[in-house]
Amino acid sequence: MSETKTVEALVSLGDRYLGRVPAFEADRPWWSEIEATTASLDRLLGVQSLVLRLVHADEAETRRGGRVVYHVQVAAEPRPGVLHPAPRPEWAEIVKPHPLRATWAEVDGPRRLIEWAQGILGPVRPAQVKTWNLSCLVRLDDAWAKATSSFCSVDAEVIRQVHRYDETLAPGVLGVDPANRWSLLEHAPGVDCWEPDDETLRDVIGRWVTVQATLDPAELRTPRMLPQEVAGELTGLLDGDAGSQLSPDDLAQARRLVDVLPGLVATLESAGLPNTLVHGDFHTGNWRSDGTTRRIVDWADSHLGHPATDLHRLCGYLPPQQQELARSTWVAAWRSHWPAGDPARALPPIAVLSRLLGAITYQRFLDNIEPDERVYHEGDPAHEIAGAVGTATELGLL
Repeated sequence: MSETKTVEALVSLGDRYLGRVPAFEADRPWWSEIEATTASLDRLLGVQSLVLRLVHADEAETRRGGRVVYHVQVAAEPRPGVLHPAPRPEWAEIVKPHPLRATWAEVDGPRRLIEWAQGILGPVRPAQVKTWNLSCLVRLDDAWAKATSSFCSVDAEVIRQVHRYDETLAPGVLGVDPANRWSLLEHAPGVDCWEPDDETLRDVIGRWVTVQATLDPAELRTPRMLPQEVAGELTGLLDGDAGSQLSPDDLAQARRLVDVLPGLVATLESAGLPNTLVHGDFHTGNWRSDGTTRRIVDWADSHLGHPATDLHRLCGYLPPQQQELARSTWVAAWRSHWPAGDPARALPPIAVLSRLLGAITYQRFLDNIEPDERVYHEGDPAHEIAGAVGTATELGLL
């Protein structure tokens, strides 16, 4: 798999087209990760550059590698002689407003986010790190400015709820603009915990369960992703594009799965656990540790749902031995906070339901992003449904 991507940048000052940057290699293959791209462009053009959005991807490897084309906005006239100024016939279409365009993908969008953050922090230098249809992320010295889509949660709002029960489980909040869905957060020190030690697993899982078991769900202002609503939404997916992308056998099995879902949900409910705040992307790459403090980051996928979905997501990133540790830690933590429940009963049904919830989530993305950026998620709902069919078959449900 390629560890680089080939970048072409269509450069504008405001919405006025200036020219195209000759193709170059960027050392971060993921299309959404653009810090190396903007750094290269800043050096070449001699002015600050900001990526507004992905205009085209060759789809050599979904979400990474291959050739990508970005719309890039510069802060001032660039160094002369570095751009190919030939007109682009499609330029008017590229800058034409679209009702599903993310606010930070609009002309001056990232600049507005940066100026808001600098109004709180002072004149710190920004570095745009990530941009795609779900979020825009900018580093400003020891702080992070983040904008999220209308169908996602606002990180700072969720973190403030978490801080009511554990003040150090998530980064500090420096500012929030709910109307624009902007968050300004303190830097979480340390490194991403892609290979966590056992103590880190025990600590983060235990503390997170304590928050989930203690908070009042009525306080949440997040989307809903409830297992009880899966059957109806799955039927809609199977009748739409996702169903057409499945093999005939998988489609037939998925329709059988709809009939099995009431029993699965009943088994899940018999575990006796509450619907509560779910992180939504609870893998160890979204944990940060400096050896002393451990924090969870990236709260944009947070929602009201079943807490076992976070455990299922986590186990998918762990080796078998640590998967068992994660499960036993999670079960023990919920038993201590919810003694009337039987959390272990939630694990088999959530293995199927989590994949279906994932399919519904990806379809929400596709329904709410502009056509150029659907390439990030095309095929994901069908992939998750096929995975749910496979798991249900392994469990003897189909």
